[in-house]
Parts: sequence; structure tokens; C-alpha cells
Amino acid sequence: MSFARALRPLALGAALALLAASAGAQTTTLEATGKSSYYDDVTKETVVTGNARLAYGEIVLTADEIRYSTATNLATATGNFVLNYASRRMVADRGTYNLATRAINVRHLRLGEFPVYLSGDTVEGTLDELVFTNATVFFRENEGYTPSLRAQKLTYAHGKIVRAEGLALGLLGGHFISFPHFEQALDAAYVSYLSGRAGYRGNLGVLAELGLHVPVTNGVQIGADLGLYTSRGVMVGPSGTYERADATGAVHGYFRSGYIYDTGSDRQSDILGVPVPHNRSYVEWRHQQRAGDHLTLNGQFNYWSDSEILRDFNHKAFDRVQQPDSFLEAAYTGDNYSLSAFGRVHPNQYHRVQERLPEVRFDLMPVVLPLGFTEKFSASAAVLQADAYGLDPELRTNRLDAYYGLARPIAPTPWFAVTPVAGARVTHYTDALGGKDTYTRTLGEIGFDARLLASRTFDHKNEIWEIDGLRHLVEPKLSYRYAPKADDGRAYIPAIDRRAFTTYLQPLSIGDSRNLDDLTALNTLRLSLDNTLQTRDSVYGSRNLAALNFAADYRFDRPTGTRALSDIYTEFALTPAPWLRWSVFHRFDPHEPAQQELNTGIELIDQEWWSARLATHYLKGNYEEYFLEYRQRLNEVWDVTGLWRYDARHSRFNEQSYGVWQRLGQTWAVKYEVSWFNGPRRESSFALNIEVELLKF
Repeated sequence: MSFARALRPLALGAALALLAASAGAQTTTLEATGKSSYYDDVTKETVVTGNARLAYGEIVLTADEIRYSTATNLATATGNFVLNYASRRMVADRGTYNLATRAINVRHLRLGEFPVYLSGDTVEGTLDELVFTNATVFFRENEGYTPSLRAQKLTYAHGKIVRAEGLALGLLGGHFISFPHFEQALDAAYVSYLSGRAGYRGNLGVLAELGLHVPVTNGVQIGADLGLYTSRGVMVGPSGTYERADATGAVHGYFRSGYIYDTGSDRQSDILGVPVPHNRSYVEWRHQQRAGDHLTLNGQFNYWSDSEILRDFNHKAFDRVQQPDSFLEAAYTGDNYSLSAFGRVHPNQYHRVQERLPEVRFDLMPVVLPLGFTEKFSASAAVLQADAYGLDPELRTNRLDAYYGLARPIAPTPWFAVTPVAGARVTHYTDALGGKDTYTRTLGEIGFDARLLASRTFDHKNEIWEIDGLRHLVEPKLSYRYAPKADDGRAYIPAIDRRAFTTYLQPLSIGDSRNLDDLTALNTLRLSLDNTLQTRDSVYGSRNLAALNFAADYRFDRPTGTRALSDIYTEFALTPAPWLRWSVFHRFDPHEPAQQELNTGIELIDQEWWSARLATHYLKGNYEEYFLEYRQRLNEVWDVTGLWRYDARHSRFNEQSYGVWQRLGQTWAVKYEVSWFNGPRRESSFALNIEVELLKF
């Protein structure tokens, strides 16, 4: 071995030691490896070639050749430049990196920090802040179908685009949406909503819909929804979402809208029998906010120009809500009370709404008093209004209301308790009816709540169902309320808060009744029997496996047209595992006897491969429907779905839908769906849809 060759390891070690010292990090070890190395006397650089690797703390630099200088602390890498730092991976043709200042200067850099990938013609700056020229940003995967950003100049720091000039958004090689100013954290979804749908419906013609939101500031995305319908025209409207959270609170919400000059020749009539106009529009807004630990603000606003606009253009949303609500509520909760202000407005004229303009309410939670008594109190002041609708006249009143209740629990044994109760409610109305200017109603009630509790345990185990012992709880309950004057003053009270149609048992006490302006005399006994089957939970406490509950009312004084004994109500729930849920609601008339109502639902879920949901709905004299929805995963790319609604009364399928889901990489999901409809309905009898959904961007 020559003397010069023998000195190379010594020179290399000395250079590394000097470089580490000059970098100001005596505790950080600098390591360089490669197939060969030498010291260049001309450039005063140490050169490592052949799978060259330089490691310094969290920094690992590899290349075909690495040259570094102890005088400048500069490492120059040529050929297959790769710099790894924390979760980042930078790949380039060649570049330089200063170990002392952390400055970097490279050509044709590609940077990966999941789920973001950036590239640029030239990149300079530091590891904390990089400036790209002619930059491209991909999200999750670098594919032609993936949305991407391009910018003439882009500054990237700490997982965030802090500045961008000449920035545009697009895909498939075209970037068509420009931003004059841009700032976006890349640890959150960039485009929070991007969807598309194309297809055909008999009442709309060939259709194409597109929705897009893009960020305008931190937590705020603004965009628009666009719909093209060959038989109806063009619907367009602004939309957006907003969300922000910190230690002091959180806020999130969204809005969407649409306007169309409907050119359809057969627009038909709305639910009032009025012809649907050409000019049609809707506005929808939702808001939820929490400020600190005590204050919340929730609201929504829905304006429909006619009762059929969502039914015609978005029947799935209409199926969920046929009569939209518009309200705003601010609530402050203390340790044992709540104070709220609630406003409800009615921008639509095709159904009746109990408007509150507004209602201010105070609720005191049950408070323990001396001698074992508990009290509860509530009071409200409301401006109420109900517009004229059909044969119902317009009503308006100012209402003051207060309720005070006392209870005294008596529990002689752990398995038996009885609680006598008494309460009073005072309500004052302005704009009274029957020739009165004002009317004040004072009501009192007395009663009791009694219950027994029995249980038995069984030493039963089942590994398949994760059962570790069984406990059966049986709880008979008996409640009674007597308020014989609850129907006083009906002739003078503007009936705005009226009784709504429902087939379920309603609250028994006048203190819990929401139909405050439509009360009836109360002399009622309610009997219920609750059964619950539980097992030990593997994490904490117990979990319910099954429940079977019965309830019925006996009315000693009853309104005209009703019987003393009410229907018998039965509820059943089976939840032995997270993948199985079965529920049943049954209502039976003991006088005929006849089944009045039966609703069932069973859901089976395999988290990986399939799910099925079967439901039945029966209401005597109204409907008998069977519903089945099924989804099957075939592989990583394809799913198939099916939905059926069968009307047994008319022996027909009201709806059949067959769909195929396709995943394009990690970015897009595409649904191909064909549907048939039957029965008297505004919607067409056939629909073909292709829906595109952005999974993550």
C-alpha cells in the first residue's frame, strides 16, 4: 500500500472531525461511507463515491458521489440525490446541503411527506422553509387522475404552504382554477368537498352535477354547486364549509344554495295546488358552535322557493326532510341550570310552523331540598306566531309560562321506591280568543312514580359472543298523574303549540308537555315493565345484550273518542355484538284486538366484506313496506350494492336500485347506479347515475 493511500483514512477522519466541530455540534457524530473515498487537494474537499452515504444526526444524505468541505460545511451530492429528514424524503438530480446552516439548494427536487408530494425545477432555502420554482403538489399519489396544484413560486414550511404565486388547481394535465392568494395546512384535507354526478332521470333529462370547495383562509372553504339538466336548465349557487377549533371552543358549519330558471314543460303543482314557477331556488345553512365549557350556538336555515324543488332535483335529501326547519338557539349551561334563547322563523309558506320570535327559557335541574324533597323549575317568555294555512287562521300571542314541581323519593328498601309528586303551571297569553284580550291559566297536578327492581345473575360464558356472565334486570314501573283542569280555557287560548301526530306514548306530566296550548284533562295511570339482559364488559362495567319493554296507559277520564285502556306498546332491542343490531316497535289494540303498528330493523355488518340492513314498516290503514339494503365488497377496487322497497299493500316495488362502486387508487370513488321507481310520485320511473366522490385531498 502506498504512503498516500495509507493517509486517506486519516485525512478522512480528520476532515469529519473538523466538520463536526465547525458545525457546532460536538455531541453529533458525522459518518460517511461508500465504496471508495479520497481527499481532493485542489478543491479541499473529501470525496466519497459508490453508494455514498453521509449521516449527521437526523440527516441522512445518499448519492452516487458526495463532496464535502470542512471550510464551508457544504456537502455537494451528484446523481440520485436523496435526503431523509424526520418524515420527509427529498429526491433530486443533484444539490448542495450545508450542515451548519441547514441550507439546501437542489435541482428537480421531489419531496414526500405523506400525504403530500411536491416537486420543483429548483428549490432553495432551509429544511424549515423551502422555496420551489415551477412547483407541482400532489396529494396521496402521483397519478393523472389525482387533483394537483401548480405554482410559479411556492414556499413550503412545517407541513404548510405559506405562500404561493401563480397558483392553479386542476387534474389530468390541466390546471384551470387560479388563486391570487393561498395559504393552507397540508395535514388537513385540501379540497374538503369535490363531487360529481352524471346520469339520466325521466323528469330531468340527461344531467351532470359538480360541487367544488377550495380554501380561502384557515378553516374556510368556499365554492359552488353546478347542475346541468337537459330538460330543465342550469342550476347554480355558491356553497362552502367552515371549521375551526382551539382550546377556547369550536365552530363548524356549511351552506349551499341553487337557482334555476326551470324550462320544464311539466313542472306540475306544489302541495298547495299552486303551479310551480319558472324561477326556483333554495338556500340551506347549518351551524354549530361551542364557546368555552358553557355556551353553545346551534342553528339552521332552509329556504325553498316551492315545496318541490328538492324533491325534483335532489330526491334523496327530500326523502330525509320534507318540511325543513329554520332556527337559531344560544344556550348557556351552569352547574344545575340552563338559560337559552331560541328563535324559529318560517321563510316558506307551504306548511305550518310554530314560529318563536324568540323564546327565552330558564330551566333549573332537580335540586335536593331539606327533608329529602327535590324541586325543579322552568320559566319561559315567548313571542309565538303561526301563519294562516289551509283552514287554519293566522295566530299570534305573547306567552309567559312557568312550572314548579316538588317530589319526595321514599325508598324503604333497595328494590322498591315510590316518589309522590306535585306541580303547578301558570301560563299567561296576550291576544287571547273568545272576546278576551288576555287570558291566564293556572293548573295543578299531583301523582306518583313507583318502581320495583329485581335481578338475577347466571354464571354463563360464551367466547363467540364474548359473554362473561349474565344479569337479568326486571323493573316494573307505575306512574300516575291527576290534573283535571288541564283543558281549561281552550276557547281563549291561541293554539299554536298544538299536539302533533305521533304513534308513541307522550310525556305524562303537564310539566313535560310541549303541546302547551292544546292540553287535555289528565287522570291517567301508566304501567310499564322493563327487562334488560346484560353481561360484563371486557373494558369497564357492563353492556346490554337485549331489552324487552312494555307500556300502556289507563285513562280514568278520557277525551271524547278515546277508550280507557290505551294501545299496548312493546319495544325490543337485541345488541349482542357490534356487528348485529335488531330492534322492534309494536303497538297493539287490546279492544279489537288488532295490530296497529309494527316496525322492525335488523342490521348485520362485516367490517371488511359486507353489510345488510332489513327493515319493515306497518301502520294499519296506511302502509306496509319492506326495505332491504345490501353491500358486498368484491376486492380492493369493486363493491356492489342493492336497495329494494316493496309495497305489500299494492304488491309493487316502489324502488329498486343496483349499483357498483369503483375505487381509483386512494383518491376517487365512482358509483354507477341504475334505479326504477313505481307508484304515484313526481319523480320519474327510471334513473341512471354515475357519481364521483373525492375520498381524500
